[in-house]
Amino acid sequence: MSGHDSKYFSTTKKGEIPELKEELNSQYKDKRKDAVKKVIAAMTVGKDVSSLFTDVVNCMQTENLELKKLVYLYLINYAKSQPDLAILAVNTFVKDSQDPIDPCFGCSNNGLHLR
Repeated sequence: MSGHDSKYFSTTKKGEIPELKEELNSQYKDKRKDAVKKVIAAMTVGKDVSSLFTDVVNCMQTENLELKKLVYLYLINYAKSQPDLAILAVNTFVKDSQDPIDPCFGCSNNGLHLR
């Protein structure tokens, strides 16, 4: 993680979850990626961001390798507690695993073996 990423850990806003939800659904790719970084940061310090599961999974539909890896990290953490929602990610995992040219091929193969 670079020195610039520490900003993702410094947030104590009251409406944090609704703000993150809005950013995760932004039309702008960079805003979505920053939102996923904030979600991962919140998750890392023990905040419950499981209510954002569907919004984070929707960010997985991207060619951006960094964003895919962040979403996979989130999924690994919450898939056991949200199995019904985790099924939403299966099609993307399968698609990624079948594309040997995709740089995230290994990510999706590792993700498919989670139980």
